[in-house]
Amino acid sequence: GTSISDWISFSLRDTYTDPLAELTFQAAPTRQNRDFYPELLRKGTLVTIFVDEKNQGGYLITRVRTTIGKGGGVVYDITCKTPLCTPYEGSVDPDLQISTQTDTPVVEVVLKALAPYGFDRISGDGAAAASALTGKGIKGANAPIPVSALKQSEAHAQEGETAYQFAARIFSRLAVCLRMAPDGQLLLGAPDYDQQASYALVQDPSRETAGDYFTGDIVIEDTNDGQFSECRVRGQRDESAGSTQTARPDVTVKATDINKYYPAYLGEQAGYKPKILRDKNARDVNRCKVVAQLALGLPAKDAYTITGEVDGFKAKTGALWQVNTTVDVFIDADGIREKMWILERTFTQDKSGGQRTKIKLLRLGTLRLGDLPK
Repeated sequence: GTSISDWISFSLRDTYTDPLAELTFQAAPTRQNRDFYPELLRKGTLVTIFVDEKNQGGYLITRVRTTIGKGGGVVYDITCKTPLCTPYEGSVDPDLQISTQTDTPVVEVVLKALAPYGFDRISGDGAAAASALTGKGIKGANAPIPVSALKQSEAHAQEGETAYQFAARIFSRLAVCLRMAPDGQLLLGAPDYDQQASYALVQDPSRETAGDYFTGDIVIEDTNDGQFSECRVRGQRDESAGSTQTARPDVTVKATDINKYYPAYLGEQAGYKPKILRDKNARDVNRCKVVAQLALGLPAKDAYTITGEVDGFKAKTGALWQVNTTVDVFIDADGIREKMWILERTFTQDKSGGQRTKIKLLRLGTLRLGDLPK
């Protein structure tokens, strides 16, 4: 409940595919505060950050670097991550499993794995979380993930597996990812490309286009490295009691199935670059398809990106910049006029540079976790 008033700079990065995010800040306590700042800034302490009075979430201090100057001044460099950092490194109980004849809500077993780390709730309302972070309601957002409807008949923890790996392995096969909501509970979600744009980002020398203008350089990366023309997943034959399916499931998903208009892999002279996987946990065609979609759709986030910076933390629309939101992008120099999706956002403030936000954009439909089970 104590405010850290003597901070001199900070950086808050959130990447949609990184559940840990990162908050770093530097503090130089005044002489009257030096006695209690070491206690405030101990590793393992939870720090909550507010931007424009909007709660941006709680972060655990994972590293403290203390520099004591010749004149006796003290500077603390602090690194923090979301509370998911503990199950991200900590092991899961290897005896944890579900194995039933009927599907079981996966949330029950995942919470058993994460309960020792202090987690007891999972929400699927990504729009509510984004609205809380931006300070503006997200319009046209997808419906919440039906958390209780996500079921599976079999899941076994593996020796040496972390608690987060166990949870992520289950959820990835259900086409969702696990993150943190700003109120501290766990959040299941998937990229929302259908929502209305919350901002407009502009590069236009004529200054005739309305929106927030890029400051400095805009970097566009376009690469085939790590991308594939298709992914084939060979599953495991279902030999459970009562199963009538004897053939091994075998599914191929093409890059054009992930994104018809902007496939991650382009090969005019070398169109065939397959990725072939064997997944013993995929026992039907639908699961094989999700695994293949994930194998293509997750690395696709690196195929084509636009990165740039704007002044301030709040757009002209009144919304704070956040991931998993959409933005109308106008870049005159490259002829870009399209709605895009924010993969990564970094707030930075220091004495010399003021407030600025770095944004990384993807084309709609690029990052794909798979199709939600029906």
